[in-house]
Amino acid sequence: LNIHAALERVLRLAENEAGWAVRLQRDYDPSIPEFDGDADRLTQAVWNLVRNAIQAGAGNITLRTRVEHGVRIAEQLHTLALRLEIADDGCGVPEELAEHLFLPLVSGRAEGTGLGLALAQQVAREHRGTLTYRSRPGHTVFTLLLPIGNGTVAAEEAPRDV
Repeated sequence: LNIHAALERVLRLAENEAGWAVRLQRDYDPSIPEFDGDADRLTQAVWNLVRNAIQAGAGNITLRTRVEHGVRIAEQLHTLALRLEIADDGCGVPEELAEHLFLPLVSGRAEGTGLGLALAQQVAREHRGTLTYRSRPGHTVFTLLLPIGNGTVAAEEAPRDV
């Protein structure tokens, strides 16, 4: 899987849906290697996040990729991971939804199904990763953290806090 090819598919979908109403930006790390994953499922997960940003009134959406070394995902320390951030300047996540945001059927919109974020989180888990977010009005970032390869660090090799 080439993550940037998947992200380009998402950007084409976003351009078709939002047209010129949204400025879509790329901030890609070209050093990210290909890794095992389901391109269609990851495309769907990222599209759900981008579509939510569009529906939250974002004028700017940025897709940012970075490589991280020695990162902990859940209880496992991985030698290499992908950090994919979807940042937007929309209205943010309503405070009353924050605690239940990733549960199915939870939506901040009357016409929303509440399935997009639950699906995105499921896809992250299928790829041994996590999906988190931070949000305030005008600045929301969803972060997908996925291990690259099977390189895990054994407990005795893990860096220690000093």
